[in-house]
Amino acid sequence: MESFCAFTLLQETYANMPFQSWELRPLGQDSALLTITTALAEVSITVKGNQCMLHMDGVHEPAHLLGKWMSFSALQTAMRRAGVNIFVNEYSDKYVIVNAKDPLIEHAVYEQMALVSSAFAFSWSKWNAQCGQEHLVLQVCEHLEVGLVPEKAWSLYLLGAQRTQHLKMPERSSEFSPELAEGTEFHSTFLHMLRDSMSLEGRARVGHSHHLYIHTVQRLLYATRVLTFS
Repeated sequence: MESFCAFTLLQETYANMPFQSWELRPLGQDSALLTITTALAEVSITVKGNQCMLHMDGVHEPAHLLGKWMSFSALQTAMRRAGVNIFVNEYSDKYVIVNAKDPLIEHAVYEQMALVSSAFAFSWSKWNAQCGQEHLVLQVCEHLEVGLVPEKAWSLYLLGAQRTQHLKMPERSSEFSPELAEGTEFHSTFLHMLRDSMSLEGRARVGHSHHLYIHTVQRLLYATRVLTFS
């Protein structure tokens, strides 16, 4: 080449979607970790108060962003500029195969997840893709210890617009069943069901959650829409 020329490098905007799995688990009071596994990398965002920190496990890691605290808005902008896009927009479902869900139910669940995220862990379920647009299925566990959630601790919940129920079946079941777990009953909302079984320590954590922390977790869940895009 005898002269300087302009080059353009392109990256598919939705290369990380749909997500393969996700998990949101508490790290203590007003702190949680959202981990999203994509086809290209494992992306983790720690929330502490109203600040966020990025961690990644993959081939192309944006070293200049890792381990730095910043606001959610700043992190979202920086990640997109670095080519690490796990955030959806109004057109994302036109380019990605998603599990279409009623948006009102979906957003209500994100709000309730954020409210108890200092005490409860939530995770992807394979059954969410098979329960229809009017229902959501996810794994849930009260988790007050530091570290990973034991596999046997997870429970499945079926959520709808009118009622929420704790399912008897485990995630590894071969067939879906709406049968209620023993000793449980239907509840009008997800939040009411979780509060019914919450420990005293869990209630204390949730009761002392700062509004800025809750708002930050809500924004993170709204931006990734893990219940639809995985």
